[in-house]
Amino acid sequence: MLAEALPDFFGPEHTPRGLNSGEGLIEYVKDDDSEAASLASFDKRLWVVESEYAVTMSRGRREGSSLPGVLRQAWDGDSLGSMIRDSLKATDPHIAILGHITPEEFRAKMQDSEMAGGTYNRFLPIFCHRNLVLPGSRGASPELVANLAAGWRTVLDDAARVEQVKFSPAAWELYCDQVYPALSDDSAGGVIAQFTARAAPYVQRVAMVYALCDHTDTISEAHMRAAWQLLNYARASAVHLLGDTTGDPKVNKLAEAVRAAGPDGLTADQVRRLFKNSTRVERDRLAAELLDLPGYARRQRATGGRPTTVLTYAG
Repeated sequence: MLAEALPDFFGPEHTPRGLNSGEGLIEYVKDDDSEAASLASFDKRLWVVESEYAVTMSRGRREGSSLPGVLRQAWDGDSLGSMIRDSLKATDPHIAILGHITPEEFRAKMQDSEMAGGTYNRFLPIFCHRNLVLPGSRGASPELVANLAAGWRTVLDDAARVEQVKFSPAAWELYCDQVYPALSDDSAGGVIAQFTARAAPYVQRVAMVYALCDHTDTISEAHMRAAWQLLNYARASAVHLLGDTTGDPKVNKLAEAVRAAGPDGLTADQVRRLFKNSTRVERDRLAAELLDLPGYARRQRATGGRPTTVLTYAG
């Protein structure tokens, strides 16, 4: 639908796949003043679709990879360059990335260093699931696609004429008094706070998009509330994705074992066998970090003799 609405942007030339390196990304939007320069050298917009984002994450984890750093710069709207190739630079690019990945793949590929560095919180996590089983589905009809594309084409044409989007007084008051404090509350700490650290600037971007979809250059209170709800859903998606993940593989391993133990809980002896090469101090640290997570507790379990202390999960 989007490709039909705006083929110059969503067409093949602007939708590359296979992010491999930071230099490769810059190459698509690099500056080129030569007579043989391609159209992409003057059009700094880029729409990247990665249907297997787990592969992209693996590439970004390679030693010396520049991809995570370039992605962060691109989100910030900075001009891009490469220390490897002085001539490779991109002035004022506008890059959008749509990545698809399963929760299991994301948790397996996640690195704590990338979370702390801010790579992942520059993405807006949206959990999707299939609600119908349609073995004979052939997609939308060409007529429906054309009809929807025509509506989007009007929206995009009008948006292209807008120089600047501003806030209405009511929207700005709502943002300052309610939205910003709520989205900036990181009292919960941990990996969720890191993953959603840029929720406040994201809500402004989403509200701007909603205003442009309504063919206006002013963000209203309704646009701000709609954007706030989307960000709340994104946070819920992050909790669903990483709610039992801490960024520490050992704590994650302990959490998984505690959940697998069921109502009986996990005993100290079982924890010792689980981490047979670790010291008691290390095991105590892991247990303490686990108990800081919601749903986990330490309790006494009755036995035939002396009660046993176990770790349990009641989430």
